[in-house]
Amino acid sequence: MQPTPSNTTVDVAVTPPTAPPPAPGAIPTEARSRVTVEQLATLPDSERRTNWINSLVDAEVARQNYAQDRAMAREFALCGQFDDLKGVSTEQAVATAMVKINLGRSWGFNCADSMRNIYFVNGKPALEQDIVASKLQQAGIAWDPEFAYEEVPATKTGRAWRKCVGCTLWLKEWNKIEQRYQPIKDRKGEQVAVSFTLADAENAKYWEKGQEKPLSEKFNYRSYPGDMFYWRCISRVRKYYAPHVLRGGMLREEALEMMPADLPPDQLPRELQPPEVLPAERKTLAERVKANEVGPDVGTQNAMFPE
Repeated sequence: MQPTPSNTTVDVAVTPPTAPPPAPGAIPTEARSRVTVEQLATLPDSERRTNWINSLVDAEVARQNYAQDRAMAREFALCGQFDDLKGVSTEQAVATAMVKINLGRSWGFNCADSMRNIYFVNGKPALEQDIVASKLQQAGIAWDPEFAYEEVPATKTGRAWRKCVGCTLWLKEWNKIEQRYQPIKDRKGEQVAVSFTLADAENAKYWEKGQEKPLSEKFNYRSYPGDMFYWRCISRVRKYYAPHVLRGGMLREEALEMMPADLPPDQLPRELQPPEVLPAERKTLAERVKANEVGPDVGTQNAMFPE
């Protein structure tokens, strides 16, 4: 006879695995707690206790700042009013805003200034022009601008006007003792000046759509030459005489003119392009046989095609 299956069920008790016993003298997990400043305050006064309290306070301040910055970055990312935060995921937008806020804090910016004036161009942090000029003046460096013009005669389609062909900044610095500005002088005792002219713009090159073009051909240089020359001078002042101001940053206009790091090889300048690989010269059948490229036997090939 065939055995009949039984409908009886058997309950098997499954016991969860138990944790290994704690080591002798170890504090139980539920009894562990983070050391607080209040607990440290009860210890005898010592340099070690003071350093420990300071480190705990710094860590708590850092945690609170991170939470506040992340909440602020999320609001900036979700508002949809910043072009550099559009077209990416929410996480990436929040992370970008966080980086901008922290970079700005290291440069002395508040959150609003960081979001408004910091950009990432070609993999580098870039700044708007007015915030650079403001930070230079906060560092005690000022200037007197002087513009050079040339007269453009009237034509049939337009009136006569004065075209700006250069800008010069005469530098001065704040004297805290005398409470006034004094000229910055060079080794010859003359006041230092920084200039940028139309000739500089014509000789400088920028990269656009795989082509190298003169800086003077850009729309903003042709429309507002005085403004562009002025901001170029501001950039040179920071580079040459105040490199400690906004260290690691550069003007956004200059960053846009730099060659991207991920530019395709066919768009690089001619001197940076890889050498062209010329196609192999076309060989006759006899030359191919002599070179042992075709044919069953080397001896037979050499006999068929003597030197």
